[in-house]
Amino acid sequence: MRDEANTAARKRGRQGVALVTLVVAGLFVLVYRQVLGVTQRPSWPPPSSAVTPAGAEAATREFAARSGTRPHDAALDFAWSTAATIEPWVEGANFFPRIFKDIEDAQSSVHILMFGWREGSVGMQMARLLERKIAEGVEVRVIVDGYGSRPHGEAREMFTQLAASGAQIVVNDVFPLDRDGLYPDDQHIDWRQDEVGRADHRKLYVIDGSVAWTGGAGIEDHFENGGFHDVMVRVTGDVVRQAQAAFLTSFRGHGGPLPTDLSPYFPAPAEGGSTPIALAQVIPGGFVAASQAIREQIDGARERLDLMNPYLTDADMLQRIVAAAQRGVRVRVVVSEKSNNDQASAALAHWYPALMSAGVEVWELPGTVVHAKVVVADDVVSFGTVNLDSWALYRNSEIMMIARSPEAAALFEARLFEPDIARSKPGEPPSGTHERFKSWFWDKLSYFL
Repeated sequence: MRDEANTAARKRGRQGVALVTLVVAGLFVLVYRQVLGVTQRPSWPPPSSAVTPAGAEAATREFAARSGTRPHDAALDFAWSTAATIEPWVEGANFFPRIFKDIEDAQSSVHILMFGWREGSVGMQMARLLERKIAEGVEVRVIVDGYGSRPHGEAREMFTQLAASGAQIVVNDVFPLDRDGLYPDDQHIDWRQDEVGRADHRKLYVIDGSVAWTGGAGIEDHFENGGFHDVMVRVTGDVVRQAQAAFLTSFRGHGGPLPTDLSPYFPAPAEGGSTPIALAQVIPGGFVAASQAIREQIDGARERLDLMNPYLTDADMLQRIVAAAQRGVRVRVVVSEKSNNDQASAALAHWYPALMSAGVEVWELPGTVVHAKVVVADDVVSFGTVNLDSWALYRNSEIMMIARSPEAAALFEARLFEPDIARSKPGEPPSGTHERFKSWFWDKLSYFL
């Protein structure tokens, strides 16, 4: 009897171990598939059915009418459009006052999509301004990332007060539990948990449907005080209606309510503009229009290729940069002398010998963390939130604009690249066994960086 009992106990123990192993394996597959997996489908150039500025309102209305939509269903193809103005402003001391002024002048609506909005000086200033605008009758809608903005944690008081003032806020929940609907009181658990592991890294303002801002900066003090070096770009013209569609479909995908009449949010611009420009995004699940547009931009360079990016670790992008230099393009890459991500910097340093052998100039900017995401290839310039790493290129939600304009390219060169390169030092390949091994090691893990 005792032997039979021991045998039964061992059998139950083996079954328990098998069950635990199965559960762990299942969780690993789920996490790998949703969080770490890299999928992409042909997303660029825009197809003939892509959403035009004139069709942006209808596309938003159609999306809002669907049931069960999720944030990642808002993977809209946007057709090439036009801009009336493209104005890059470098450093928070320059762009924040102009963003605040546009919001101060708002007459109807302010829409903000923001990865990082924290409760520091500039964050509280923005919240108080929006509360005043709501009191004046301006509608305010906000999408924030749960990880980048901490609305359920340190920044809860700021966001709950803003919501109490009348702002409609939805949250992208990177960590469980994924909750949809208006923050903080009208949220419900989304049992699909489809946002978990997928950051919304976008930064976008759409004001009165007529002005858009995008770039790399969050509403955080280190962008205002020079700790992080970034650029925000003010855009007007037809493309703003597409930016509005990108915001409103994402807002709806998170469970935010939209008015029945959407026409006030899509005013025809006083000046549609003549500069060719396209809005492109990365939306988790394989829609990688922005990533593929940047590849095309790099591959199309014939005379110059200037890149500024904080996290340049993707092997495919680096190979394309090397190939550009090898075909005779003058290539300059601007990164931080000391980054906020030591692992990503080490992974890039592993590529220094290959880059420099091909003729690429690598410039390291001292005294600040380079955070801008800009590519100038001949007379084509792209700007927005896309880091050149696996997270931004394939896994996060990202947004950018790409313009074909000698004038815009010259403006980015004059305001960003030339001043920064003038105060940078040439990068040097890692030396010594420890540094070379470190850079090799992190390059091999770049898929996870």
